[in-house]
Amino acid sequence: MLWGIISLIIVGMSWTIVGAVMGIAPKKNLDPAIIQLTGAVVSVTAGALMLPGTDVSSIPDATLFWCGLSYWGAGVLNCIMLILMSLAMQKGPNGIIWAIIQSAMIFPFMTGMIFFNVEPKFIRIAGLIFILISLALSGFSKGNKVSSGSWKLMALAAFAITGVVQNLTSLPSYFESAQKITPVFRTMALASGVLTTAVIRTWYLRNKISLKENFKSKWLWIFTFSLQFFGLVFAIFLQYPGMDTLARCGVGSLSYPLLVGSCLVGFSLYSIFILREKNSPLQYGALGCCLAGIVMICL
Repeated sequence: MLWGIISLIIVGMSWTIVGAVMGIAPKKNLDPAIIQLTGAVVSVTAGALMLPGTDVSSIPDATLFWCGLSYWGAGVLNCIMLILMSLAMQKGPNGIIWAIIQSAMIFPFMTGMIFFNVEPKFIRIAGLIFILISLALSGFSKGNKVSSGSWKLMALAAFAITGVVQNLTSLPSYFESAQKITPVFRTMALASGVLTTAVIRTWYLRNKISLKENFKSKWLWIFTFSLQFFGLVFAIFLQYPGMDTLARCGVGSLSYPLLVGSCLVGFSLYSIFILREKNSPLQYGALGCCLAGIVMICL
C-alpha cells in the first residue's frame, strides 16, 4: 500500500506540467488541441508498439471492450476539459482555476462510497464539505483580470467534465477482472480518445489558425515531449499500478485525492513563485479550504 501511495504522489506532482503547458501554450500562439494531437499520436504509437508484448489472452473480450470504451471516453472528455482550462487560464488566476478543476476528485470519491462500499468516515465527509466551501469562495471572489466572469464559467464546466473523466478512469480498478488489464492498453485507449477530439478540433480550426506555423513551432515539440515523457512513462509504470494497488487494499477511492492533492501543492508553488500571481484573500482562502479538504479525505 505504501508503494501505491508514493507512486501516486509522484504522478500527481508531475501533473503540474500539464497545467503549466496549458497556461503557456496560447501565449506561444499554439492551440491546446494541437499539443494534445501530437501527444496523442506519440502515446498511441508507443502503445501499439508495446501492446504485442503484453498478455491479454486471459481477459474476456467483454471486459476489454467496456474498459477500453471507458478509457476512450475519458480521453475524449479530457481533451475538451484541457481546452476549456487553457481558455480560462488566459482570463483568470491560474492557481485558483487549477484548484477548482482538480476539486472534481470529489466525484470518484463519492462514487466509491455510494457504489463500492468505501467507508464514509466523518473526517472524509468533512473534507468534501471543505472542498465545496472552496468552490463557493472561488465563485464569490473577484478575478484578477478583465473578463472575470467568463473564466469562472469555463472553470466550472471543466470541473464538471473532470469529475466524469476521473470516474471513467477509476471505475475499472474496482473490478478484479479489469485490474488484470495492462497499463499499456489503458494508456493507449485513453490516448485514442484524446486523439479523436484533437483531430475534430484541429479540423474545425483549419481555416482559423495557421496549422503550418503551429507544427513548425519549436514550442509545440518541447511541450509534446515534456508532457508525453512524464505522462506516458508515469502512467504505465506508476499511476495505473498504484491505483490498482490501493483498490486491492480496499481504499481505491483515495487514488485521486492523493493525485490531486500532490498536484495542487505543486501547481500552487508554481503559480506563486513562477507566475507570481497576486490573488485576493478570498482566493487564498478558497485554495486553503481545497487543500485542507483533500488532506482530510486522505486521512
